[in-house]
Amino acid sequence: MAIIKNNVIMRGASGKHADQVVLRQRNGKTVICKMPCEYPPKTAKQLANQERFKRANNFAKAAVKDPERKAYYKSIAKPHQTAFNAAFQDAYNKPEVSVTVKDETVTIKAEGKHRIEKVMVGNVRAIQKSNHWEAPLKEKSYIIMVYDVAGNIVRRSIE
Repeated sequence: MAIIKNNVIMRGASGKHADQVVLRQRNGKTVICKMPCEYPPKTAKQLANQERFKRANNFAKAAVKDPERKAYYKSIAKPHQTAFNAAFQDAYNKPEVSVTVKDETVTIKAEGKHRIEKVMVGNVRAIQKSNHWEAPLKEKSYIIMVYDVAGNIVRRSIE
């Protein structure tokens, strides 16, 4: 049903007309559009991505409220990028992790600018060196868990 406001013919009209068109107000102008369609229900993957986006957005909001974290994210931000954008990217994307095994020692490196909070190799917590993490290799197969500051967890199985 069309609603007429301030004008006898079309100005200010909004609503559905004859199940074919919709009259809408956009920037103070009356716009005639075709009827919107019903969207199918979201898939599990879409819902997971939506949740990931919400989590990253909440992290970025909290990060820019803390002056220390805001300064860090501003320092790693690209040109024309805000601290919020850098914090959002940090939370939305998981860190890329490379694992090398040499002489009964596991070395874990995170690529990019992700700050790693802790690394677990099986049940052993890895020790942070200058730009990587190291842990002794006690078993032949193990699971590496890398936790970053934004709450992302990267899991690697090595056999």
